[in-house]
Amino acid sequence: MGWERVIGQHRVKELLRRVISSGTIAHAHLFWGGEGVGKDAMAIEFARALNCLENKLEPCGTCASCRKIDLLQHPNLDLVFALPIGKNEQSGDDPVGSLSEDQLNSVKEQLRLKAENPYHRIEVPKANFIKINSVRNVRREAALSAFEGGKRVFIISNAEEMNAEASNSLLKTLEEPSSDSIFILTTAQKEQLLPTIISRCQLLQFDPLSEEELQEALISRNGVEKNQAALIARLAHGSYTSALELLSVDMVEQRQEAVQFLRLLLGAHKIPLAQEIERIAGLGDRSAVERWMKLLGVWLRDALVLREQGEEGLLNLDHLKDLTSFNQKFPRAKLAQALERVEASIALVGKNGYLPLVVTGLAIDLKRSLAS
Repeated sequence: MGWERVIGQHRVKELLRRVISSGTIAHAHLFWGGEGVGKDAMAIEFARALNCLENKLEPCGTCASCRKIDLLQHPNLDLVFALPIGKNEQSGDDPVGSLSEDQLNSVKEQLRLKAENPYHRIEVPKANFIKINSVRNVRREAALSAFEGGKRVFIISNAEEMNAEASNSLLKTLEEPSSDSIFILTTAQKEQLLPTIISRCQLLQFDPLSEEELQEALISRNGVEKNQAALIARLAHGSYTSALELLSVDMVEQRQEAVQFLRLLLGAHKIPLAQEIERIAGLGDRSAVERWMKLLGVWLRDALVLREQGEEGLLNLDHLKDLTSFNQKFPRAKLAQALERVEASIALVGKNGYLPLVVTGLAIDLKRSLAS
């Protein structure tokens, strides 16, 4: 039953199994990789394995210790994350002791969501960084013995959010490790950590999740229909967290917008096309523009699949009529070239390219490729 809450990451799971089996566990680990690939989930699972009362290699998932860790309520587990500064909070105070009732309720709700879904990113209002009082509390707790013969595990989630004081305080703690304590730092931005902190950690890189792994997780964990799961997996860029966010997006409407853009692009009326380009570039949110481009790319990819091998493998199967009509009207469209231009434009969005220029350039390139 062990490690089942973590999607994929088989290489990392095997490495951690070997570490546990060897009995030589480093006192500090750095789990790094993209957002939403399972770093926190793996850290919690690692803590569960180190404290399981039945089996130290594969946590049983049913003993009292495993159940407490699943709820993030085990005395051997401390989850550290960004918190707001409490009213009149002083240096050395309990990091949550001075928080207001509303702030405490927000923290409790975020922990509940994290226990329910270890891929949930904790976000507390007005919490901009991991404060030094949180790290000082870790230092105090790390000096205490572990309960029930296990290991004290301190998970510092999104460790790049530590301010300078907190980073230096953690460095001192890592330099004087306790035999009962294990520190796990997770981050998607390793370069923002102090080099001296990185040098004291055992590094484990996490890979982006495959489309197959994301699709299976969406179907089995979230009850998503197969075709929708396949489409979301294609757009999620290897991140389960991004895939969950896409579930709340009106994919039907946004796909239709991509198709409408192609209709305007290949039509005779220039003013509506110019207005649509202005609308897309004016979305402001780069992630929204990138998502629109990916949906456009997936639709063009389906047109190519349909032309080359038929209906099997289509992600937009409900658009079969439109895809067939497109291929009949534009049999000489250079679809592979069009897909390359979409990918190039997505890269420019990611590099902070000027959105009106990027979207306009994409429209020109697609016109040349599709209407040849």
